[in-house]
Amino acid sequence: MKTGLNPKIHFLIVIAIALGCFAFLVSRPKTIVKEEIKAISSGSEQAPADDSNMHMANPEASRMADEIRKKYATDANPLNGYRALAEMFYKTSVFDSSAFYYEQISVHSPGLENWIKTGDAYLQAYGLALNPVKVEELAEKTRAAYSNALKFDPANLHAKTSTALTFVNSQNPMRAISILREVLDQQPKYTPAILSLGKLSMQSQQYDKAVDRFKEVLKIDETNLDAKIGLAYSYIELNKSDDAKALLNELVTLDIDPIVKDELRKTLNSLK
Repeated sequence: MKTGLNPKIHFLIVIAIALGCFAFLVSRPKTIVKEEIKAISSGSEQAPADDSNMHMANPEASRMADEIRKKYATDANPLNGYRALAEMFYKTSVFDSSAFYYEQISVHSPGLENWIKTGDAYLQAYGLALNPVKVEELAEKTRAAYSNALKFDPANLHAKTSTALTFVNSQNPMRAISILREVLDQQPKYTPAILSLGKLSMQSQQYDKAVDRFKEVLKIDETNLDAKIGLAYSYIELNKSDDAKALLNELVTLDIDPIVKDELRKTLNSLK
C-alpha cells in the first residue's frame, strides 16, 4: 500500500468498521478447547470420546471452562451452564465456542434475544475465520441464527444488518447492498447500516462514496469511532493526507482499545 501500513492490519481494521468489533478482529491466538455439553451434565472433567464438535479457545478460557463445568455439574437446568460458558467464551474472544453454546440455549429456549446472541457470536467467529470452507459454514450459521431471530421480530434492524455483512465477501455482494438498502428504507438514520455501506464502498475502492457514507454517520453521531476510522482510511486512499492526519491525531488521544490505538498510531507515523 502507498501508506506503508501492513496490508493485513489495514484490512482487519477496515473489516472491523463494518462489524463494529475492533478489539476482536486484530489477530488473537487460538488453541483447542474440548466440547463441554456432556461434561456439564455429568460433572466429568474429561472430554467425550467424540471430539467432532471441538472449538477454539485460549488456555485461560479453557481453564475457566473447567471451572464453569464443575460449578454447574449438579445444576438441574443445564442451560444455566451453557449460558455461563457462552458468556465466558464471548468475553474471551472465543466466538465459535460462544456461538455453539448460545445455539444450544436458543434451540432449547427459542426467543429473539437468544437467537440474536447466537447470531452475534457466529458473526464474530465468521469475521475471524480464514479457511474458506469454515468462512462459508459460519456465514450460513450466522444467517440461520438471525433468520430465526427475525421470526420473532421481522423488523429487527440489527438482525437484518448483521445478515447483510455475511454477504460482503461472498459471491453475491450485491445481496448485502440490497439488504442494507432495505434497512435504510425502514430507518434512514440507522448508523450500522450506513457504516456497512461505507465499508462496502471501501472494499470496491470507491473511496469518495465511502467518505460520503462516513460523513453521513458523523452527522447523526459526531462521536462515532467506526466512522472516524473509516473516514481517515478513506482519506488516505484519496491522497488527502492532511485530512487523514487530523482525524488520526484525534483518534490516538481517545480511550480506545490499545491494540487498535497502536495500529492507528503506526498509520499516522507512516504518513509523516
